[in-house]
Amino acid sequence: MSTWDPDQVEREILVEVERVTEKPKQKKRARKPGKGNGADGVTLPPPQKPMAVARLFVAERYTHNGLLTLRHWHGGWWRWKTSHWCAVEDRSVRSALYEYTESAHYIANDKPMLVPWAPTRRKIGDLFEALAAICILADDTDQPTWLDGRTSGVIVATANGLLDVERRRLLPHTPTFFNLTSVPFAYDPRAPQPQSWLEFLHELWPDEPASIDMLGEWFGYVISGRLDLHKILLMVGPTRGGKGVIARILTSLLGKANVAGPTLSSLGGEFGLAPLIGKSLAVVSDARFVGKNSGIVVERLLSISGEDFLTVNIKYKEQWTGKLPCRLHVISNELPKLGDASTAIVGRIVLLLLTRSWLGREDHRLELDLRAELPGILNWALEGLERLTVTNGNRFTPLASADEAIIAMRDLASPVGAFVRERCRLGRDGEVPVDDLYAAGHLSRASPAHRKQCGLAVTSMTTMTTKIDGVLSGHSGHSYFGLFFSPVGVWS
Repeated sequence: MSTWDPDQVEREILVEVERVTEKPKQKKRARKPGKGNGADGVTLPPPQKPMAVARLFVAERYTHNGLLTLRHWHGGWWRWKTSHWCAVEDRSVRSALYEYTESAHYIANDKPMLVPWAPTRRKIGDLFEALAAICILADDTDQPTWLDGRTSGVIVATANGLLDVERRRLLPHTPTFFNLTSVPFAYDPRAPQPQSWLEFLHELWPDEPASIDMLGEWFGYVISGRLDLHKILLMVGPTRGGKGVIARILTSLLGKANVAGPTLSSLGGEFGLAPLIGKSLAVVSDARFVGKNSGIVVERLLSISGEDFLTVNIKYKEQWTGKLPCRLHVISNELPKLGDASTAIVGRIVLLLLTRSWLGREDHRLELDLRAELPGILNWALEGLERLTVTNGNRFTPLASADEAIIAMRDLASPVGAFVRERCRLGRDGEVPVDDLYAAGHLSRASPAHRKQCGLAVTSMTTMTTKIDGVLSGHSGHSYFGLFFSPVGVWS
């Protein structure tokens, strides 16, 4: 009695199928199981073996030199695009699976014949889960990073390779380097200096070269894909003062597809964080007052810049959870008022001030000239990145011109903090009753309208102590210890 050999049966079936469908005077080559693109009627493992099907699918479509080019990370799909990894929607992956299996067949176990694979929602769902298991990347993987565990200096992805900034040496593109940011043009170490760009910056800050240095460090930080310094750039200056030009040139360095353009108010909405998924930079234009959701906006700014895990609501889709790999570049005509009693948000901000305006004297060819210098601007940004990481020890160049504005921002963010700074001083033996602070003139005796105008609309002693606790420690019972208080503000 002979033993049934499924491989032999498959070969016989394939030969018979070819014989029946063979056109006159045209000989077809026998198909090998698992080869083809789905439309060719390939033979796959049965739907009951989704892992085997998924491995064939990945091997044929999503490998490069034996390395995976499709990954499932932080609940989403990511595909290698040579210079960087970009987000892929679930429906795109499902569509590829449907197309791959649509015309495929498999050999039934109970009878020696080809059966259509016939994809259904359940079959594709199983295959989708199997594919995720094969392509999974641990959630604690940060980017940019080498997936094989190797270590290197700062790497900047460009169109012609992975640039080791310290050695200024190009490495070949590889899926082993997991990064979401890349420069959309080639690195050219011999690119001429960006003369128009440097002249433009000198016009913005004729007497403060440190501001130009700090901007170069920010450009380098953004193109490197790093998030670890937990900083937000805030540019404040008059209309037609150059803020928008700088933001658009930075956008050109990264590529428009990698940049989002939210407003501060939109960040406070239910779906306000969704546009930031997969983006390397968020340019927040005309940031002034954030409205009634100021607390939510500040909380989200802190979470994004601090690399916190966030659960993001996406309209008509499942929630997304992970770190938003997005740097925040905020531009405004005036210092924004951000409600934050602890002023933690101010500590995250790198402030650049502009004072000149070209309103009515705009150069409409300026941006065209600057875009022509992008390879040179990239080299300028790389010098800034090297200065930031090596010379400055991962600290942005401090600007004396921003000190006073930083104090003003702290006062805007926390009027109670401004009150404490003006009316109190620290001292080991000091003690101030909470009642005395509450009885201070512009906390309780002023009219409600005046208190609201000053940002000190404290309606109860509990609310007031909560706000002061965000600024000071040492509150115990009915007093603050280690603090002296002046009713007339002699220490202001």
